[in-house]
Amino acid sequence: MKELEYTFSTTIDFSIPVHDHYFVLRCMPSPSHTLRVLKSDLAIEPDMRYARQTDSFGNRLAVGCELEEHTHIGYHSSGVVQVDLDRVRLEQPHPMFKYPTELTRPDNAIVAFAESLGDATDQVDLCLRAMTAVHEAMAYEPGTTTVSTTAAEAFAAKQGVCQDFSHILIAMLRYRGVPARYVSGLALGEGQTHAWVEANIDGFWRGFDPTRNQQVDDTYIPLARGREWADCPIERGSFIGLADQSQTVFMTVKEHAEQ
Repeated sequence: MKELEYTFSTTIDFSIPVHDHYFVLRCMPSPSHTLRVLKSDLAIEPDMRYARQTDSFGNRLAVGCELEEHTHIGYHSSGVVQVDLDRVRLEQPHPMFKYPTELTRPDNAIVAFAESLGDATDQVDLCLRAMTAVHEAMAYEPGTTTVSTTAAEAFAAKQGVCQDFSHILIAMLRYRGVPARYVSGLALGEGQTHAWVEANIDGFWRGFDPTRNQQVDDTYIPLARGREWADCPIERGSFIGLADQSQTVFMTVKEHAEQ
């Protein structure tokens, strides 16, 4: 069990003023059996109204808008959570986590790759072997894919980022009969947000990180879960204006030192 302190900041700058800007944020951890939220704060600038909601996957949302003209929007999420994976509870997966989605549909190459794993002693062994196979087959290359890149496209290119690694692993596991879901979140250290996979094994969700080739432990903070990235982007919005935009993201996660 660990107590983790996190900060997560994003700033979006527009080349010219925009208006009627509507946004949905998934930047706050959601309580679960294995995660207790001890403190959670969210600041948005310009100072604008927003409502806190929960989506159909149980993710916490901040939903708001800025109708007046503005040239940037920034949000800063921070808090303290307690992660204890020993508190995992039996949870039968929804059938939707068994089937392909637009971003996780396996093509012939992914099917062959999944079949090449051969027989496994159990589903944990299968997940570990699939995770390592994805990690070894793919090169981590930021900027080579986009949020709309499919698992098949990324696998064909043999490069991508954590989103792509996760989509490929999900495609493989579902093909092999293991329910799997996508997780957006934060991991110990600093830099960018992260993504990994949770597989339901004998009724218990267990995390696997194909980008780092390791099982998820109590240094990871989930922010949102879904069938694929499109179900749980950390930030999504729309606005009126022909502006170009640039985005800066920075996060930190460290062990919390009690005062």
